[in-house]
Amino acid sequence: MSMYKLIVPKQAVGANLVYFDLFNAANSPHKVEVLSVLPIVSGAVAVTGTLAVDLFLTRTTAVGTGGTAAVAESTSLTAASFVHLNGTQPMDVTYLTARLTPSGGATAGAVLAFRSIFTEETNAGTYTPSEDMVRQGCIVVNPGSGIRVVQGSVASVGNIAFSVVFRRTQNH
Repeated sequence: MSMYKLIVPKQAVGANLVYFDLFNAANSPHKVEVLSVLPIVSGAVAVTGTLAVDLFLTRTTAVGTGGTAAVAESTSLTAASFVHLNGTQPMDVTYLTARLTPSGGATAGAVLAFRSIFTEETNAGTYTPSEDMVRQGCIVVNPGSGIRVVQGSVASVGNIAFSVVFRRTQNH
């Protein structure tokens, strides 16, 4: 079974910001099993914030539009990228899309997880590994659906990246 990762580069936090979406096309012969969604606070920016960032992992009922599309096996440090974790097979992103800060679509579905992340660089807790948004098992993304991470309505400061690990299985 092939394992993949979606690397979502750091971006500035913002109230109601959709950080990224991952969508499995309606005609896909695969289910996507999301094993991990890990928020990563960047310490490479000086911030003086007193508020944490509330993050919500939700299903989506429509593909994201606008923003910047993820590419396969990118060498860019600032682009969203799909990578194949075994490194010996070409990355096949047929039926999968992902967008960095989609400006439309990525329509909210059910809330699957919530985490509150502190971004203040002078607090040691900021650098404690974040808690995975998928605690146990996996989240199944069926054809015609997806996931996204969106910030709550409270603004704060700092930059957050994400690492999303998933596999694809045949849709039966």
